[in-house]
Amino acid sequence: MESLNAKLNRTKIENPWFIFGGSYSGALSAWFRLKFPHLTCGSLASSAVVLAVYNFTEFDQQIGESAGPECKAVLQEITQLVEQKLASSGSEVKATFDADALEIDGDFFYYLADAAATAFQYGNPDKVCEPLVEAKKAGEDLVDAYAKYVKEYYSGTFGVTVQSYDQKYLKRTDINEDSASRLWWFQVCTEVAYFQVAPSNDSIRSSKVDTKYHLDLCENVFGKGTFPDVDATNLYYGGTKIAGSKIIFTNGSQDPWRHASKQTSSPDLPSYVVSCYNCGHCSDYRGCPQAPFTIGGSEKNCTSPDAVHKVRQKISDNMDLWLSECMDTGSSFI
Repeated sequence: MESLNAKLNRTKIENPWFIFGGSYSGALSAWFRLKFPHLTCGSLASSAVVLAVYNFTEFDQQIGESAGPECKAVLQEITQLVEQKLASSGSEVKATFDADALEIDGDFFYYLADAAATAFQYGNPDKVCEPLVEAKKAGEDLVDAYAKYVKEYYSGTFGVTVQSYDQKYLKRTDINEDSASRLWWFQVCTEVAYFQVAPSNDSIRSSKVDTKYHLDLCENVFGKGTFPDVDATNLYYGGTKIAGSKIIFTNGSQDPWRHASKQTSSPDLPSYVVSCYNCGHCSDYRGCPQAPFTIGGSEKNCTSPDAVHKVRQKISDNMDLWLSECMDTGSSFI
């Protein structure tokens, strides 16, 4: 903060700070306000994953709710078909997805699960649902239809690499284009978990993506004994019972990550949900869709622009109030 003030030549004037963040940085925004209330006037924690969760079954369950009954059923059928093909033809089905480098079956199924989840998380449900439902109605090969989506959208448009799911690759410590994947997994494996395991009933993702898969990955990539201490993380930061003040929490109704965020308001900690068909991760910031990212994302592409506008207005009202209180007291200046 001192560095930015100096850079912007604001060291000798009143200079209140308001902290912003989205997703994991949304959690950091909330935690910064929690730990340094004397340095800030407030924070906006958009899609902030402040609750560490060991077995995060709600993630897959939300994907099912966001997909709707018809699309959900097709995605479940695809998972079953891929499992059958993998058992009978081995690496052949992996090659269909250009993912034959993923020798560990769990890595492969995690890749396929993420490919579907990303569409709902980032406000593009029709990208995955429309072609798959059409393929089902036309009696086409569903595995081929899903492979087309994964290669064209998840790998192509979205730019995700197969190797970022390969545990052999994740073990590399040199700086490379996918280093962020290893860094995120280290946080997962030591602090926050968010193990996106398949629920015991009605799951979309393969049952091979279970707790054991995640624990094995953590030990294989980072060494024996690596384990996420979620209780310690939640004890330190408070989870959804965070003991901070003047923090705004926002979430999108279709975002699976909202179940690791604070979704209920409490005194001085307002929480708002942006509700619409394609309102996902950080939709209050990004509008719709949330990815591929567009600077100054517009709410006009959301199925309910008014829902986004109303939450943005509430954010603005809270900020105006808290900044004025800062100015009145002269606190939170640096």
